[in-house]
Amino acid sequence: MRRSLPTILAVLACGLVAACASPGYVRAWRACHEAWVQRIPPDFRQVLTTRERSVEVPDGTETCTTVGGTRRCEKGMRVEWIPYTVAETVDVNARRREPHVRSCAARHCIGAYGNPDCRP
Repeated sequence: MRRSLPTILAVLACGLVAACASPGYVRAWRACHEAWVQRIPPDFRQVLTTRERSVEVPDGTETCTTVGGTRRCEKGMRVEWIPYTVAETVDVNARRREPHVRSCAARHCIGAYGNPDCRP
């Protein structure tokens, strides 16, 4: 079954919220997210983003050991971070929408549990 990108991102966002949140907060967040997606709909665009990856490069040192008459040398290495550009699809409205969703969820939790995290 093929899923749309907005559906995949919504599921991913719910998963991230659920990782550290109480079940009550997750329910409140989902309800608020659905409401605010209607008010500020996703606007997916491709943007260029700079990322970094690590590579090991020789650092000019060498460590040699002798075992049983056999000498073995290994070059010393260091990690360098190499920037690269990648095209990503992002929801440009997410930054506007998420504070509203969090505020809405906190209001629901305060009303139901007396605290913004829906902790019993």
